[in-house]
Amino acid sequence: MSTAIQETEILKACRTLFGADVWLDRRFLLYLQHDGAKAAFRKRAKETHPDRFPGEPQVQQRQSEQFQAVTHAYDLINGFLSTRDRGQWQPRPPMHGAAAAPRPSEKYRRASSEATAPLLSRHYQIGLFLYARGFIPYRSLIEALVWQRRQRPAIGETARRWGWLNETAVRTVLNHRASARRFGEKAVELGLLTPFQVRTLLFYQRSKHPRLGQYFVEKGLLSESELEQLVLELRDHNQRVRNGRPSTQTTF
Repeated sequence: MSTAIQETEILKACRTLFGADVWLDRRFLLYLQHDGAKAAFRKRAKETHPDRFPGEPQVQQRQSEQFQAVTHAYDLINGFLSTRDRGQWQPRPPMHGAAAAPRPSEKYRRASSEATAPLLSRHYQIGLFLYARGFIPYRSLIEALVWQRRQRPAIGETARRWGWLNETAVRTVLNHRASARRFGEKAVELGLLTPFQVRTLLFYQRSKHPRLGQYFVEKGLLSESELEQLVLELRDHNQRVRNGRPSTQTTF
């Protein structure tokens, strides 16, 4: 299946799961998390479950079809997220042919002097902000997100080092087939970890998460000083969005 067709199918599934009010594009697919998909599925499953209408066969039939569509969409999205998190998703670039990245000083001058279009009035994370401002190409954003995920410590390995699980228990969790797809959820389902232990492991994992911006410095796309300045601009933009004020930042 081609990337274009796959993206189209995943976006259709997201529309089924998240509704018509959510803005869907490749950037949404980049930042969508399992927890968000799971929460949306629970909400939609509750809304469409046929058992809500006992004694009304025609309504139940329609609800059953909607419920099946929601379940299929959720399964499709979960499969996509697992593929993406393994670094096996290669999205099409948003433009024809990505231009070579200019040196940091040239890139910074270009974005500062040629800006014309305002940023969207929404909260940005650093990677998407740098892409929207034109400081990094789309492929570098994808590569940075994959790099960041690969750098964080695995929950199972951390639990083993802390003495909460042994090697056999870790393999048991990894090989367990259940509705739960994440390591922590499966470990709780098997009774090998408590919810509190999983939350502690996730907090530790996030604390060891490398900063995404550092990737662009290491690759020579930005200098340390440029990144620091852009982080300040990002904070200012997000603060303005929270306060309901228009952003002063622009894209080129």
